[in-house]
Amino acid sequence: MSAPLHKVGKVGKVGKVGTALALAVLAVTGPARAVSFSAFTFDTQASTSGLYGGVNGTWGNGDVRLDGVSVGGQSYTQAQLQTVSSASIVLDDGIDLARGGGNFAAGRGVNSVADPWASEGAATVTPSSADLRSALANFNLTGLVVTRENVGTAILDVGFATPTNTFFFYERGFNSDLLVQALNEQGQVIGSYTILRASYVPTGVLVSTDNAAFVIAGQELGAIGLQSDEAVGRLRLSSYRTDLLNFNGPDYKVLALAPVAAPVPEPESYALMLAGLGAVGFVARRRRQAG
Repeated sequence: MSAPLHKVGKVGKVGKVGTALALAVLAVTGPARAVSFSAFTFDTQASTSGLYGGVNGTWGNGDVRLDGVSVGGQSYTQAQLQTVSSASIVLDDGIDLARGGGNFAAGRGVNSVADPWASEGAATVTPSSADLRSALANFNLTGLVVTRENVGTAILDVGFATPTNTFFFYERGFNSDLLVQALNEQGQVIGSYTILRASYVPTGVLVSTDNAAFVIAGQELGAIGLQSDEAVGRLRLSSYRTDLLNFNGPDYKVLALAPVAAPVPEPESYALMLAGLGAVGFVARRRRQAG
């Protein structure tokens, strides 16, 4: 069953990180070509198995599979999207005394393991980098990187198998901010954009997420897209909670558009192309001889 389509509103401007710690972590270490981000709106097509009812009996407690997105009237199927292929925790210095672990957790649908509709990742409050990758490396919208609201910083680097310039972000509850930075092959920050909580637009898709030590039920996903002016293969995703900043613990999923490769000519096409080039060369030689 498909989620209702929603148009999204205006997006927030780039935010600035003002603490000495954040500046030290995010500093660009040497000259690098700058990449600019711009935000765009997109619609979501999703479905469920129907085995597990959630809020309003429709979404939430089972798998919620992303089937495709639409941007400006152009539809992209799941086969045209790519999920995260790598993830690495850069920093997690939070402490959750009540539930254990730091600021990161990995979540999945409450009944995801029993629901055959879509694959899922780990559910844990003490995730490794591999656990966070598993939460993102699928099309199950219940699979999220969960950032808790403790004082501290949570930074995750993610990579895609094929560099692209189009990214799709979901945030559970659309009530948190997320700093998105482009990284080059040397790991340098070459572009930044802060997605503000007011930028996300409701999707109509509700999810209930099991994080092993706690469950968050029936929250709607918000969505926003980012486009870069150059292809990017790695992103740094950051959340902060300090005396000056409160990103409010973003719980997110990110996917990317898979670039369309140029078609490889068939042997017959090569033959026609070579014949055409030969004809052009013949005409050029005749003209020189006539001159």
